Amino acid sequence: MLYMHFTGYSQNLVANGSFEDANLCTEYQKYCAPEAWIATSRQADYYFADLSKAYDGYRYVALTAGSISKKGVRNFIRTPLLCGLRKGHQYIIEFYVSATNKILDSIGVYFSAEDFLYEKRSFAAIQPALWYVSSNNNMRPDSRNWQKVHFVYTATGEEGYMVIGSFKRTDYKGILRPDLQDEYVFLLDKVSVLPANANEKICAEAERQKVEIYNQNDRHTLIDKRISYYQKNPPAPRPNLSLTRIPYVQRIDTLVIPDIYFVSGSFELSPKSFALLDSFSHKLTGQMDSVVVKGHTDSIGNLDYNKELSLNRAVSVKQYLMSRMPSLGVNFIARGYAYSQPIASNRTNSGRRRNRRVEIFVYRKE
Repeated sequence: MLYMHFTGYSQNLVANGSFEDANLCTEYQKYCAPEAWIATSRQADYYFADLSKAYDGYRYVALTAGSISKKGVRNFIRTPLLCGLRKGHQYIIEFYVSATNKILDSIGVYFSAEDFLYEKRSFAAIQPALWYVSSNNNMRPDSRNWQKVHFVYTATGEEGYMVIGSFKRTDYKGILRPDLQDEYVFLLDKVSVLPANANEKICAEAERQKVEIYNQNDRHTLIDKRISYYQKNPPAPRPNLSLTRIPYVQRIDTLVIPDIYFVSGSFELSPKSFALLDSFSHKLTGQMDSVVVKGHTDSIGNLDYNKELSLNRAVSVKQYLMSRMPSLGVNFIARGYAYSQPIASNRTNSGRRRNRRVEIFVYRKE
């Protein structure tokens, strides 16, 4: 479980998703904002540290969803993505939200190519890519009143920044008790954007991007001045991000073991197979990432029998190879296909003999 958690966290396409890394704000020389994240309104505090309230760790963010005394008050938080998303690929977006008031009905996620901080349009004119319209829709509460938000997002390939906030078009009514001053807020914690495809990995440039993002230390009045300037003088577009990586898988060797290398009608390897498998394994030492062993039969006999025979033969070969090859970092897989993948006709003796086989495929990721 610890390994799985670390692997998932290391592939996160947003930096500081749990807000634990605090930014040393330039004006005040104190930790007053989360690294990598900037809120659109600096009029109220939005960054908090309370172990009893945070969902994950010590720190969390509070975002304004409305106000008792003012109309159209919102606070969005944005972060640059570490890598470009692949067009048409799916990504799992998750975060946790909590609120004392009933305002968890319009939490939205918006992706933009340009920096949302310099957006001139009202939030009411922006359509988020992902939007909850009901607090009961795909939200799962836990014992501390935090709710897990889960999206599956199909990328356009133009994403540069991610924004989270309340995109509700109209103001809330009938809420008389504010959370902060005259505002009501929702809490946000543990944000992640992960490729849905386990083979898709974070880009090689991610760490460099993270350093550059962390070096953006302007907050409060300094970021106000920067926003004011760039709304009048739009900055140069952010350079194209390096895309997530999908390792190229290359088949580097194949061995077909005919039926004659097994005891007749059995999954037991015959002694004459040992020299063949030893020679094959010695040749591959240190070169592979995965070894897939596939068992096949002819069409004589019922399907269940042939499924069991083909799988057991594949397992026998896999176990023998594992005893002869260094297994550290190598994934050995055995599969049985019965007679579903013939390479010759099952109507002749010679064809059935060719179909009774075990195939070994060796792969390496580039």
